[in-house]
Amino acid sequence: MNPNRLYEMSAEELTQAMLHALTYHYELALDATIAERNRHLRQARELLAKLHQGLHDNGGIISAQLDEIYLYMAKSSLEALIEQDLSKIEELHALAVDLDKTWGEAMQRAKLTPQPIGGNRYENYQ
Repeated sequence: MNPNRLYEMSAEELTQAMLHALTYHYELALDATIAERNRHLRQARELLAKLHQGLHDNGGIISAQLDEIYLYMAKSSLEALIEQDLSKIEELHALAVDLDKTWGEAMQRAKLTPQPIGGNRYENYQ
């Protein structure tokens, strides 16, 4: 990916790119040597920290649920790294794939939903 492309991405696109990368690191951690597995798990934890930082405090229930999922995945990544537990990595990979797929579907739905025109953003929610 072109490094300038990261600066041109919307917040939604950046989240999608990080979820793709999260899936990638868990997938590669499954068939890697111990050293490579540890590197992929550490990178996955760094991505989860960035995803966690991107959540809004007043983002509502979805933000709160994503917060819990990210924290669970970060904790489980650390456990998988310490215990070298492949079944835990498989579970994390499945969660990352689900998050990535769901985020992609939400972005597609948002593009197809007509946006209200005029007024302020609070009036448009009524």
